[in-house]
Amino acid sequence: MISHKDKLERLNGGPIGQNYEEMKHKLIHNISSYTLSKAEERLLCRGWDFCIEKKNKDFLDFETDLELNVMKLQSHCHTSVFRTICRKVYAASQELMKTSKHKKMSNLSDEELAALKSLRSNKDIVICKADKGNSIVILDKEMYMKKAEEILKGKQFELSNEKYHEEREKELNKYILLLFKDGVIDNKLRHRLKSTCSSVSVFYGLPKAHKAGYPIRPIISTIGSYQYELSKYLAKAIRNARPEAKSFVKDSFEFVQKIKEILLEKEKTYIQCSFDVESLYTNVPIEEAIEITLDYMYKPTKLVDVPFSKEQM
Repeated sequence: MISHKDKLERLNGGPIGQNYEEMKHKLIHNISSYTLSKAEERLLCRGWDFCIEKKNKDFLDFETDLELNVMKLQSHCHTSVFRTICRKVYAASQELMKTSKHKKMSNLSDEELAALKSLRSNKDIVICKADKGNSIVILDKEMYMKKAEEILKGKQFELSNEKYHEEREKELNKYILLLFKDGVIDNKLRHRLKSTCSSVSVFYGLPKAHKAGYPIRPIISTIGSYQYELSKYLAKAIRNARPEAKSFVKDSFEFVQKIKEILLEKEKTYIQCSFDVESLYTNVPIEEAIEITLDYMYKPTKLVDVPFSKEQM
């Protein structure tokens, strides 16, 4: 016999309910001086992918949640009273669905909406996605800025201005036009790589929640920058030319599968260890990396279908 809970889980497409008290320590890393309210904790425990509001087309999820919550009242009232409640809730829900069919409905309670506005207006904290996983890290803005400034003090970064980026954009477009006139690229690729009204790249940091002190990983978003389309084009070409590394492991799940295939001698003791490179990407020597990449792409023969020669690249 199928229980009421089984029915709701089938309609919901998975487990029902959320015990945020058990989840919050895994999902929320609050290292700021700000103390979260219960409503703010509940809100953040919903995660980054939670849909705050949606347009009402299919009310199946709404009906499932409604039925689930009404069932919680069953053990607290007499059967006849419970039936009356069910009838009234059903009538009210039908009216609500009728009037809200083409409107947007919030998936947050009034308390959570207030919590969202409160967190959004708090200029003293920064709420970030953790570098790994789907957890949330909350830092004091002052602390976040100090961590970011420490990274920007490195030799890999230097002060720039808007004029510099305008000049770089002109140089890029001039070179692309030259390649087009020389017949190296066609008009379609020329328009794809050409930059117009570009913006400056944006720097931000993702806190490493799995490491002591919550250091941040520097991320530079080049979306909208003068070299963005060119970078996308070259990234695809490099990816196609890159040989598959025998030591490459996609994630921890693949690692578990690989070590299952290893036969170990029972009488021996084995130790598993790993090495971590601090600030790997910002410490890669750029010129050497470019030369190695070009060697992979053009030696011994041209491995990818790109119109450029090694010198033009």
